[in-house]
Amino acid sequence: MKLGVVEGFFGPAWPSGSRESYASFLKGFGGSFYIYAPKQDQRLRKGWREEWDESYLGFLKHLSSVFRNNGIMFGVALSPFGLGKDLSRDDEKNLLEKLDKLTTQGIDILGIFFDDMPSHDNLAAVQSQVIEVIRRKYSGKIIFCPSYYTFDPILEKVFGKMPENYLEEIARLIPPDVAMAWTGPRVISPEVTRQHLVEVEGLLKRKPFMWENLFANDGPKNCKFLKLRPFDGRTEKLDDLSEAWGFNMMNQPELSKITFLASKKVLIDHLSPETAFDESVTQLCSPGLADFIFFHRLDFLEKGLDGLTSERKNELLKVLGSFPDSCAREIEAWLKGSYIVGSECLTD
Repeated sequence: MKLGVVEGFFGPAWPSGSRESYASFLKGFGGSFYIYAPKQDQRLRKGWREEWDESYLGFLKHLSSVFRNNGIMFGVALSPFGLGKDLSRDDEKNLLEKLDKLTTQGIDILGIFFDDMPSHDNLAAVQSQVIEVIRRKYSGKIIFCPSYYTFDPILEKVFGKMPENYLEEIARLIPPDVAMAWTGPRVISPEVTRQHLVEVEGLLKRKPFMWENLFANDGPKNCKFLKLRPFDGRTEKLDDLSEAWGFNMMNQPELSKITFLASKKVLIDHLSPETAFDESVTQLCSPGLADFIFFHRLDFLEKGLDGLTSERKNELLKVLGSFPDSCAREIEAWLKGSYIVGSECLTD
């Protein structure tokens, strides 16, 4: 099973140094791909029609080289916001121009993500047309995220009713060599079973590319919690029923390395979720910080920022100051409210 990271969350994008550190981290700990798609980068989303300047192109080229030089497949995802009703000639031209720039900078994976956008009756026809246009010019790996990427009713509540037979039409119209993203029964799924994946494969006419949100904390509610938790609810053997597993992580990149490694130990090494998590914390943290996380993580996971008094936060900050780890700096920043996310994440 291929494992990797999808930087596809709302809120603050990861710092460049932390993002680039994932190249060697994934190489060393069982990952094979990285997809750059932070919702904050509007050049890939609501501002996708705008011109990309040389500075931005240089950024993408450098990022690509960092990952590819480490043997990690690198991807960029374009979310063409506004393409719900039709695909105009100008928009088709814009799509192809952006595709040309991305292939020139060097990508192994192209994401076309229509997640978290308003619904329209013509969604399936327009989105399949977008894929058709792209496939004429691009022969590399494509991962498509439909507008309805789970059975979770929250999507219809927020973005409008799913068009009749939308997923069936998407499965019929989009070629089977194009991967299709799926988050499970929910946007953040407590459990993913073999039975569910069998059902989804039958619906999508392909094994799903699992977009894993279990650790995501990018909404106005979820940002107040650190998802330092075992990778549970997925203990059945699932590798034969999914194309790959892409982890949409926490807004904290260093802490997310713990949860990625713990997940790899469950999915690939078949350790129990608790053992995998404990091993990962011990492996990636200094002994002092590891003990700190073991003792306090349930407060961070269940009580959250609002459940900790100012006095308690100051006590924790004082202890954290003695640890040299980057993870400790992220917990400090979280306790100080540095990762608060607004209402842009509508599914929280």
